[in-house]
Amino acid sequence: MKRKSNVTKKNKYQELAQKLGFEEKDMPILLQALTHPAYFEGAKPENESDNQRLEFLGDAVLDLLVGYHLYRHYQEGELTKMRAATVCESYLAKMAEELGINKALRLGKGSEAGGDRNRPSVLADAFEAVLGAIFVVQGMEGASTFIEKYFAHALDTLSRDDYEDKKSLLQELAQKEHHGSISYRLLSTEGPDHAKTFVSGVYCQKILLAEGRGSSKKESEQAGAK
Repeated sequence: MKRKSNVTKKNKYQELAQKLGFEEKDMPILLQALTHPAYFEGAKPENESDNQRLEFLGDAVLDLLVGYHLYRHYQEGELTKMRAATVCESYLAKMAEELGINKALRLGKGSEAGGDRNRPSVLADAFEAVLGAIFVVQGMEGASTFIEKYFAHALDTLSRDDYEDKKSLLQELAQKEHHGSISYRLLSTEGPDHAKTFVSGVYCQKILLAEGRGSSKKESEQAGAK
């Protein structure tokens, strides 16, 4: 059973490598990009590394290339907000799932049991690490091709509703319609301390308009405003 599991995992690495244009000789750096810091569980071999350094590099490459795309295609607009909306955690996690990074991730037993394979922050970090590996192996040209393939459509179809702060947009709407101010109230928290879910209510004139859920109070308020 264990052997079958190992073969399946190897196939996931190979599928991802083929999709990203990695050759056999490039597999070590791809495996590093897929290695969560908790994978070694305190006993990291001298010849192996986790993906934190590649994540740092990928984050910088992502900001540069997405910024360059916006610079080339938009003369005006809130470019900083537009970039932030696209390189946000939720979008990177979505891309990680589409590519199959989530299935190929190397996690420790505790991390696996804690649900990290499906945690947006973990997937977003892994996506950035994979981009860092692409940059190391294929250079700026390869990284640029990758960004154009997976980000161009999202960037070119952005609307103000996508990149503006949802709480600000809702407040603007309430004032435009002469409904007064919007307020927020934390309604409840759910789950264990290491994975809490916050539920916030959105109010106008003491009327509950909507509820939002998120991994922080701020995130739940934004979800409710949306």
